[in-house]
Amino acid sequence: MSSTQRKVSLFIAFFSLWRVILIAQGSPAAAPTIPQEPTLDAKEIVRRGLEADQHNFDLARNYTLERRQDLKLLDKNGKAKKHEINTYEVMILYDEPYSRRIRKDDKPLSDKDEKKEADKLEKFASERKNETPSEHAKRLAKFDKERQQERAFAGDILNAYEFKLVGDDHVDGHDVYVVDLTPRKDFHPTQPHADILSKIRGKVWIDRNDYGWVKLDAETLDTISWGLFILRIRKGTQMEFKQVRVNEEIWLPSQFLLNGSARFALVAGGNFDLDMTFSNYKKFVSGARILPGAAEVQPSASPQP
Repeated sequence: MSSTQRKVSLFIAFFSLWRVILIAQGSPAAAPTIPQEPTLDAKEIVRRGLEADQHNFDLARNYTLERRQDLKLLDKNGKAKKHEINTYEVMILYDEPYSRRIRKDDKPLSDKDEKKEADKLEKFASERKNETPSEHAKRLAKFDKERQQERAFAGDILNAYEFKLVGDDHVDGHDVYVVDLTPRKDFHPTQPHADILSKIRGKVWIDRNDYGWVKLDAETLDTISWGLFILRIRKGTQMEFKQVRVNEEIWLPSQFLLNGSARFALVAGGNFDLDMTFSNYKKFVSGARILPGAAEVQPSASPQP
């Protein structure tokens, strides 16, 4: 793996944490009962959105996708000094997500890179197939514990911000609430890493019909560290996150943009642009493989009543 690819992996880790925090991925849950009464209370709108997303997390395990990562490392004049594009197929194999690189710079992989990916997949599958029952149970218990911890972020989100309903909007065919998120000075985090909430302010667009998170804009107010000196996202970094409604049943990511300055492992730093797009969602019914004939589903402009 090249140094640039390692940096991309760090960005993905940061992105995953970001979505956990602001979209509150929870452990699989039954479909939420969302109150039908309209409300103009901004905090209640966000609470309903967090509740709805827990259900989305459950359904998301039934979908595969492609993730395209476009990373530009910029010089002091804002020009790209390094540019890499990698596309991955993301699927659920043996009860966990697995990413397989399928294109580089929007072209098929070389024979050498294709063999590397095939060898990695073979090794992964062999390890999982040879698990003992106790090893399998231990691995699933670890994932469940992590999901429970992620779900607990929802409470901290509601306590970390002042929420203000600033208007209505129409985004990608959806009527939405627009809510500002301003960090509270008296916030005391209860979950690991939740202290970064006080370093992020943002604005969220939430669907008026089913409370899906349509769009999120955010900015870091201070440096955010990920790991022990592994990744530092500096003050002023801009983030944008978008979702689409897919198959008339679920909201799934469509794009994540990150623009700002970072330092990696105390040895490399600089400005960057990261554009991740998510597409080709396909629904399947097996947790271990894609059934033959799985078909691509298209995002819908608006939910059905």
